[in-house]
Amino acid sequence: MALAVAAAPATAAGSFQGTLAVTQPSAPSGATTPVTVTAAVTLSQQCDASSGCAYQPFVTTVAASSACTTTLTSAGWSGPVFDDASGAQPQQATAQWQERPWIYAGPKRACLYAVAGGQAALLAEATYDVPSAPTTPPAKPDPNGRDLVRSAIPRSVGVRRAYAYTLSTANIPRSVGAKRYAVIAKVAASRWGLRLAGTTTRATRSGDRRDYVGFAKDVPSVALGVTRIRTIRYYRRENGRTRVVGERVVERDLSLAVNVPWWVGPGPPPADKVDLQTVIVHELGHYAGNGHVANCTNSPMWTGLAPGEWWYSRANWFQFGCRNAPGATMATTARAGATPNRAAARPLLVQRTVVRRVLLP
Repeated sequence: MALAVAAAPATAAGSFQGTLAVTQPSAPSGATTPVTVTAAVTLSQQCDASSGCAYQPFVTTVAASSACTTTLTSAGWSGPVFDDASGAQPQQATAQWQERPWIYAGPKRACLYAVAGGQAALLAEATYDVPSAPTTPPAKPDPNGRDLVRSAIPRSVGVRRAYAYTLSTANIPRSVGAKRYAVIAKVAASRWGLRLAGTTTRATRSGDRRDYVGFAKDVPSVALGVTRIRTIRYYRRENGRTRVVGERVVERDLSLAVNVPWWVGPGPPPADKVDLQTVIVHELGHYAGNGHVANCTNSPMWTGLAPGEWWYSRANWFQFGCRNAPGATMATTARAGATPNRAAARPLLVQRTVVRRVLLP
């Protein structure tokens, strides 16, 4: 039985008034089934027709313990634009959006706004509960990595190179495990076309002229990983000016942070874990010569990664707040009540250093 939770009408700064009544969503039928939330919206305003009466309603959602924000989240609703004629009349609308219980379950707050003249006016609030997704026993990682995505990184995502690397087995966290780490790293490297040159028990260390991939204790504390590329740069002086004529890479290193709540699969991470496969794919993308991209781009090369986010392929990725992220493959192992937080994203770094400058004759 649906339970209607109504908020008291609120008068916004200016001439808007509105009410918001949210119908409690039913429990999801499956572990990856989203639930639809429905709300009844009423809006009215007193306006001077000569100065314009147009506006647009929208609803945002936040955790019940948080204050309303004008940032439209992925679980939100944008209403129709009421022009000067329709905006001068009282309006009723039905707002609908989807919640993903496997990402977040628990009390939430819906916030109704009216936007006019570039300003958002808060009209009403209502609380509701996102029901928990049915729990299923977590699957175990396949020892041979058959549960990992192995497809080659397409050219539309980044360049692939046949650079060699040595896999370091030092400093591997217990929560990751040596065998699982090795298979994740090898699969991720092969997707970029990189070649495994062997393994070593030495730790990754910048400046030793060895191209290592592994866990290290010198990763900046705020970061999940860092790829360090050291080069020699060549110059030539012509017509009184010095210009760069070439550059040679003398060392590539990938260092992963040790003290991170890593997720090693199978499948996408819960909302309180960081996906190791995505981080390694990202940093090896730098190793192959690729740079960063903007958030919500269909690429593993975002500048940072939050717990609960991942990129496995162009058809299987998720980042909080990205409406273009595929919705059919969301995480199934998220803990009920875990709060997704894009602000918790930690940087994925690349550092390029010129270790020597050579002036050619």
